[in-house]
Amino acid sequence: MLLSEERWTSASLPPPRQLPGFQEVFDRTHFHWGLSRAGSDAYHAELRRRAIDDFVFTDIVCDPVTGYRTHDDVRRGADDYFCLLYFDEGNCLLRQGRNESVVRRDTIAVWDSTRPAMFQNSDQLHQLSIMIPHRMAKTIVPGIEDMCGLTVDGSAGLGAILLSHLRQIHRTVDTVAPQDRAAVLRATVELVAAAFRPAPERLAGTSFRRALLNRVQDHIVAHLGDPSLSAATIAQAFRFSPRYLHRLFEEFGVTVGTWIRERRLQSARADLADHASAHLNITEIAMRHGFADASHFSHAFRGAFGMSPRAWRTEAARSAASSLQPK
Repeated sequence: MLLSEERWTSASLPPPRQLPGFQEVFDRTHFHWGLSRAGSDAYHAELRRRAIDDFVFTDIVCDPVTGYRTHDDVRRGADDYFCLLYFDEGNCLLRQGRNESVVRRDTIAVWDSTRPAMFQNSDQLHQLSIMIPHRMAKTIVPGIEDMCGLTVDGSAGLGAILLSHLRQIHRTVDTVAPQDRAAVLRATVELVAAAFRPAPERLAGTSFRRALLNRVQDHIVAHLGDPSLSAATIAQAFRFSPRYLHRLFEEFGVTVGTWIRERRLQSARADLADHASAHLNITEIAMRHGFADASHFSHAFRGAFGMSPRAWRTEAARSAASSLQPK
């Protein structure tokens, strides 16, 4: 379901208008940053933006530039994302909160659009990024807030698998069958969750509790289809009290029940748009993801996504069929 695509180049403008023009298109297609640079009036930049489902893919080539995103800039934003990025050329200093790192060609970084940040590149840059909806990222990637402004090594282990996947999906996502894109995008976020594990030394006094929360959330994901999954059964599996479990989640800004429900709804939403699950009715999908009945599932789905499961399935099928029509 390719919703929109935009391409822009500064070559269409006179030199004094090239950086201001890049600022304007950057504000419209990404988020507002205060951009500045030293040097002559001429400024080279190229931008491609693709909106696919709830995700946004961007590809930027630009001359050196510094960007600051302030609290005022954050308040101007309408949609919230975590931005996952890597480079094909150049490197960039990235800072968010207490975290700071240099993003290079063999690394992957993430930043949060809901908090101030800064970046600075001193050479020409070729940056590719995927903007992941804030709600989905926080639900699927434990501790992603702690990783903003940091990098993952893309030359070995899970980081290398993730970087290879990101390069491939940027090249081929347009060719993926529309009915398969939701599953591919969701798999991308799951891979981010596997690769972006906050290192204990980065988390000060919370390291043990964050590591424990990661283990608990992995357990929940493995048992999402079990309708008896609850705080009591989870606590029993880990041999601590339900009260401790609730406190563990609440320390990181969410309740146990909310986290389970969000994961179930995100999984069910992906299935409703996936042609591989077309043979399942809505009740079967609801029960497959641990909901006790279709009525409860429909109410929760509408509250989370603003439409019924049936309407979402119909809209996803219509969009998929439309994108297959000859242009």
